[in-house]
Amino acid sequence: MKLLLAFMSLALVLELYAADNIWSQDTKAVSEQEEQAAMRAYGKDRNISITFDDDPVVKDVSDIEDNLLVVGLLLGYGSSSETVSNTTGSYSIDHSLSNFRVIIGKDFTFWHEEYTEPTRIYLALSYTALSTGVNYNSWGIGIKESMRYWSLYDTKNYTIYPTLFYEVGDSSLTRGDQSISGLTSEFGASIVYERSYFEYEFAVAYNSISWDHPVDGIKDESTGFKAYLGVNYRWMYDD
Repeated sequence: MKLLLAFMSLALVLELYAADNIWSQDTKAVSEQEEQAAMRAYGKDRNISITFDDDPVVKDVSDIEDNLLVVGLLLGYGSSSETVSNTTGSYSIDHSLSNFRVIIGKDFTFWHEEYTEPTRIYLALSYTALSTGVNYNSWGIGIKESMRYWSLYDTKNYTIYPTLFYEVGDSSLTRGDQSISGLTSEFGASIVYERSYFEYEFAVAYNSISWDHPVDGIKDESTGFKAYLGVNYRWMYDD
């Protein structure tokens, strides 16, 4: 009877003062030695101290990550041809070019498997220098599909995969006292070596610019191919 009253008193104290879910399926049972010692002490009407261990604290660590931001720097080199034409004829000028680009974007899942985030929406800012001495600035909004799901080579530490991208925007230059802008589009493909949050990229692209020539009736277009080398960094966070 005394043992029953002791256990009931202990249960009441725990109910009033202890946190919820004191015992769980992970709580360790009292050892057989401690149980026998308690019974012997009760038989001799003596007190005994029993230590109850708390449940182990388990931290739930998720391996799911979301992309916060992507930043990238790319250097490109290529060739371009500018064609100026009117109703009577046309002429073309060929030149080489070098290009510097800054990419700011974010990865999304959209229609793919949840949390894979292979589709990137980005803003591209670039500066292009032509061998003829003409320089122009461009900006564009692009979409890029990082095809990790079709990886060319995949290990625990890194993966190699192809991408496709397309962007549209505007270019502007100054010739003499004239400021000229032009609708710009670019599409291409790349091979990416991804390790941790870094992407090392080699890309080839076709670029076209339809310039608004200051003289009415004259069509001015530039087309060309470029090759890029660059690196991107993906800022991530997990939940």
